[in-house]
Amino acid sequence: MTEKITGYVLVAVGLIIILFSGFSVYQVFTAKEKPVSLFHFEGISLNLSSLLGSGEGLTSEQQAALERQKAQIKPQEIVSSALLNDSSNIAAHMFLMGFIASIGYKIASLGIQFLRPIVVKMREAKDILPANKPQ
Repeated sequence: MTEKITGYVLVAVGLIIILFSGFSVYQVFTAKEKPVSLFHFEGISLNLSSLLGSGEGLTSEQQAALERQKAQIKPQEIVSSALLNDSSNIAAHMFLMGFIASIGYKIASLGIQFLRPIVVKMREAKDILPANKPQ
């Protein structure tokens, strides 16, 4: 009888863990909860002044003007840090909750194994060799 109680407890614990991970993912995707914050990347930016060239064949005044213009150009952000961090953190949250749900599945399946009755079916043994007959 204790195997049945243990089995029901394990099934309940496993289902609670699975439901918790599913609810957590739902909360993150509906923006009611923040995902696990693991990543803190900087944004991806590109320095556009490097695309202007070296200024070969220009006069000294033109090269000086080109250098001043290069100094005024600030790096342009292509992908913001918020976008990188949010998407990476949501993906990490999904992987973490998937791992936790798989642990809940393993616990629940262990409980199911406790609940199943153990039935052993044995066939009747047949003599394969003829019985030794006295001669």
